[in-house]
Amino acid sequence: MFLLQSKHSPAAVCFILLSFLVPAHAVAQAVKPNAAAYSSSADAALAQSAPGQESQVPQPGELGSPFPKDHFWKRIAFEFAGDYSPVVVQGAGSFGTGYGGTAGAIDRLSLHWNLLAEFQILSQKQSALPNGETMNRSTIISTFDLAGLYEFRPHEATSPYLVGGAGYYHLTSPLDCVVGCPANASANAAGFFGGIGIRHRLYAEKRMEIFAESRYHYIASGSSVFGQISLLPVSAGIRW
Repeated sequence: MFLLQSKHSPAAVCFILLSFLVPAHAVAQAVKPNAAAYSSSADAALAQSAPGQESQVPQPGELGSPFPKDHFWKRIAFEFAGDYSPVVVQGAGSFGTGYGGTAGAIDRLSLHWNLLAEFQILSQKQSALPNGETMNRSTIISTFDLAGLYEFRPHEATSPYLVGGAGYYHLTSPLDCVVGCPANASANAAGFFGGIGIRHRLYAEKRMEIFAESRYHYIASGSSVFGQISLLPVSAGIRW
């Protein structure tokens, strides 16, 4: 081998060495950016899983999430409640205390704001007419309303909230009274409401909750046989 190397001139030896070094340098330069990118990814992953820190779950639409975007139906929830409904302003029909129920759907728009679409039905007793005649019937008040709900402490298990909105009210008095009662009557009216409530979340990882609230309803029935009515229902129920 020494004899073979001695036959080559120094210039030839340099040329042979350069022919090996140049390709090797090019390969190193090509691998370097990939190594840097891998190192950055590894550092980012290490930072997310560092001791003492909670791992961050990718949200819909973020890199690493199986969901391309946050679909609106994931924000939808439902509610059901029972109502106890005292009367503030009795109107022309001498309305008394009533009972009822509420069912609705909720769009959780953000941490603080919810949009509610609800159907409520109340049965208000009428114990006497304005002229003193006794009677035994109830006025049925059916309501469809839209409401906005604002939570003060959305991250807490228990939070007070405000609720308010407007509704469409249908009032009906069935023909089940004694002799001397007026004819069956019905009326449609617009109205609005506002109230306060408190909710308690049952599970930390889910939005299932129980709630209690009170709303003031102003029913502008105008010149109908019912007159202007104001109610103050107290409700308790569940949202999930």
